[in-house]
Amino acid sequence: MIKVDLVMWTKNGEKTLGVVLDRINRVIPKEVVNERFIVDDRSTDATKDIATAKGWDVYLNRGFGISDGANTALSYVQADYFCSFEQDVLLAEFWWNSVSRLVQGKDVVVASGLRFLPRSNLFFNIECYQLTRQSTHFMGGYGKTLDNTIWDAHVLRGLGGFPKLKQAGIDNYLFHLIDAKGYKWLVDYNVQSLHLHSGLLNELRHYYFYGLSLPEPDERISKFCNAYESNDWQHFLVWFLKSPVSSLKMAKKMRDARLLLAYPSVRLCWLLGYLKGLGVLHDCTSLTAKRTQG
Repeated sequence: MIKVDLVMWTKNGEKTLGVVLDRINRVIPKEVVNERFIVDDRSTDATKDIATAKGWDVYLNRGFGISDGANTALSYVQADYFCSFEQDVLLAEFWWNSVSRLVQGKDVVVASGLRFLPRSNLFFNIECYQLTRQSTHFMGGYGKTLDNTIWDAHVLRGLGGFPKLKQAGIDNYLFHLIDAKGYKWLVDYNVQSLHLHSGLLNELRHYYFYGLSLPEPDERISKFCNAYESNDWQHFLVWFLKSPVSSLKMAKKMRDARLLLAYPSVRLCWLLGYLKGLGVLHDCTSLTAKRTQG
């Protein structure tokens, strides 16, 4: 059985951190854990106190944001493998048993489960619909995230660690880099953790932020992956224009009328964010409010 360090990067996570750490401490057997620590990005709430009370060490992010936090965490990792988590992802009870087996496969250097929004969230069934379209052997970027993941620390360091990106897209960049180097990142689609997001406006900000972040990793991935098809604003516009029809199809399949509103809203946020990321959209709406982590 592999031995792992447990790491998390945090910022003002007191609302969810306690229950998330309790679940991690319960789900992952003590005998496989070497060290457990968070890298905190200058929280102004009780995040650090909560982590300490739950038995986790606390280190300061040597820079700012997720890229710096992840690389700061990697610098403290001592075990051959480590698990990375985000402060608002509540692990599935059988997460360790399933995902730890995946990462020990041939050429597998990263393994994850999925995470879904609460059922009460307006956007819950969007990702559930995506799952109905994937086979269990799907090898694309679906499900590749940093928030419930086991890494081969030596291979990751050999690849240069976590990429330094201004916004998001670390997972997308690493998935393509790992694939280009002949390694594998596997996902167990049956392991479904809970992403503790709430609030309509908060969710729309996340989707806007994802669109805003995409141009940078797109440009960098295309430099080492000739087969990579970069996005452009026309694609996002077409997806938005088609979204009312797509949402009707989704709503029927998932039996969730909320998707008639949710999916077009998502596509609009992606479009606006992407245009802003390209520098095309200079005047943005209230969605330009500060990014929330998660």
